[in-house]
Amino acid sequence: MSPATRLRPLRTVIIDDTADLRDLLRLALNRGGFDVVGEAGDGKAGIDLVRTEHPDVVLLDLSMPVMDGLEALPTIRRTVPGAKIIVLSGFGATQMSERALANGADGYVQKGASLDSILDYVRDMTAGTKPRPSRSLSVVPPLDASESMAPLPPTFGEADPQARAGTSPQPLASGAATGHVPAPASPSSPSTPGGVSASSISWWQAMSMAPVGILELADEPLFRIVYANTTAQRLLVNKTSPGTPLGFSAPNLATLVAYHRLDADASFEVELEGGTCRATIRRTGWSLLVYLDSTSDDVALLRRAIATTAHEIRGPVAVICGIAEASGWDGEEQLDSEMQARLMSSVARQARMLDSITADLLTAAQIQRGTLRIDLTPLDPRTVVESVAGDRYGIDVEVVVEDDRMVRADPLRLEQMVSNLLGNAIKYGEAPYTIRIRPDGEQDDHVAIDVVDRGAGVPEEFRAQLFKEFSRATGTVATGTGLGLYVVRTLAEAQNGDVSYRPGQYGGSVFTISLMAVAEPPLSEPPVEGAGGPALQDPSPDQS
Repeated sequence: MSPATRLRPLRTVIIDDTADLRDLLRLALNRGGFDVVGEAGDGKAGIDLVRTEHPDVVLLDLSMPVMDGLEALPTIRRTVPGAKIIVLSGFGATQMSERALANGADGYVQKGASLDSILDYVRDMTAGTKPRPSRSLSVVPPLDASESMAPLPPTFGEADPQARAGTSPQPLASGAATGHVPAPASPSSPSTPGGVSASSISWWQAMSMAPVGILELADEPLFRIVYANTTAQRLLVNKTSPGTPLGFSAPNLATLVAYHRLDADASFEVELEGGTCRATIRRTGWSLLVYLDSTSDDVALLRRAIATTAHEIRGPVAVICGIAEASGWDGEEQLDSEMQARLMSSVARQARMLDSITADLLTAAQIQRGTLRIDLTPLDPRTVVESVAGDRYGIDVEVVVEDDRMVRADPLRLEQMVSNLLGNAIKYGEAPYTIRIRPDGEQDDHVAIDVVDRGAGVPEEFRAQLFKEFSRATGTVATGTGLGLYVVRTLAEAQNGDVSYRPGQYGGSVFTISLMAVAEPPLSEPPVEGAGGPALQDPSPDQS
């Protein structure tokens, strides 16, 4: 049925783990005539919702707890094969977005786009027309051939457009052996699935700016180098010009690539001239992409921290900008007082999240400079815990108090620690969430604060690195600065306490902060004779 003859609004489902963003998207879609029939906060709940509602349109976030969008996408596509599935991409998450398109999504938008731009995009996608270019969306005209540094490579980890179209894979350019760079892609080349055109920054430019080394290798016995970004060239040290066999530049890497070339997303440690790296292989339709992450390199750590922090900040900023935009609507679209109050609560919540991120950055800097200040004072931990659980994340958190002793701690630092652990549980764990204040079973003079979730728990091989700076488990979809647990550990130790992890009894994670309890004053004793008080009188009437 054409849009002109459609008799009912399109039924729409929103799947995103940020409730504040779901509110904004619902407002925008309702404003555009869509019928939002349900919302979900993770991929698993989203699948159940889609099975129940059978929507016409699905807005699907990629980075979520429990089950991420990439994992949920195939099931959603099978459940509603005729629906338009539009993924919501975090800032700079082009790789994941392209994988989603290859796995069945119809298009994607960035969360930082304006509400009007997102609404226009969804309208165009559902109407079957090419999405209109927008500076705030990942939908812009293809590059002119003269602007491209090199040919547009296939999407990371997926088959190239020619392979998807059923044609033979593209071979390595014949001039590669002589160092000749093949001609740029034509500006008339087809856009990616769903009508999303190439970004105004080419893939090669994006690769050159990546915080890790990226090698593209011809999928052939010699693994000739097609491209090496600046970081990869520094790590390999030896000749990395196009056409050079990888064995000439890095024999160890060439051997391991040959061994793992058929494994899906293989990852391994490798010794290179520029240092030890973790290499990850991903296959395209005609080549291999090798990512080289030098975890021992301070510069690499800094660049990765900047990238992940920017991503973390982008989410709350996008919500706040969206609320400002919605508050400016007038006429029939003007928000009522109840919705305005709800959005102002969202602003406060997102601002606190931004404050938490910047507090971690500042604390990490103070730790490095040796200027960290801790002001210990007796306080009731219940007050701090209930404050964080009640209004910081807008979710249900059960608070259980089994020990009512005071502790010696810095109130602001304790709030930062509990907030970090609860935020970590929400990102990587699963509801229900519980914060328990109890006696420390190992130290009688300490009070323990447990933050408990029911998720998958921390992989055993990663637990030794859990509280290290910039530490993030490989393969995790949820983002983070890699500073949160490091900050918690340092603050706990600075307050004469510690923090630990253990798997939950029924699954999930238990992070425990242990702090020194305030000693209770001894009970007063009644005065006795000879100790400065009056002598006790015998009430006997026979007393002489």
